[in-house]
Amino acid sequence: MTKKEMRQYEKALLEEKQRLLRQASITTELGNESGPDATGDLSVHRTHVADQGTESYERERAFMLKSVEAKSLREIDEALKRVAAGTYGDCESCGKPIAKGRLEVVPHARLCVKCAAKR
Repeated sequence: MTKKEMRQYEKALLEEKQRLLRQASITTELGNESGPDATGDLSVHRTHVADQGTESYERERAFMLKSVEAKSLREIDEALKRVAAGTYGDCESCGKPIAKGRLEVVPHARLCVKCAAKR
């Protein structure tokens, strides 16, 4: 991989990281909006089981989104470390170059398609 290509992938990774960080802050805000305060209800106790179910669902959904965002951010940070080390674009399993088409779709890919399919 050329240095120019490496810089392009690094730029794409940094842009994706910024997008995820913006998305994570929105997810945090949405997660904070669920609960009695969000509806203006000052009571701590819900009178209807559907309200409790909705709040539970929203909390679980926010938690799942935060988990996915955190995992993606870790993967991007690891890819940026590989860029700095000069190993970005090499499959961590077989050592062969990862196809550029795969890196364009999944810039934080650690494995080539063949090795990823084995897992």
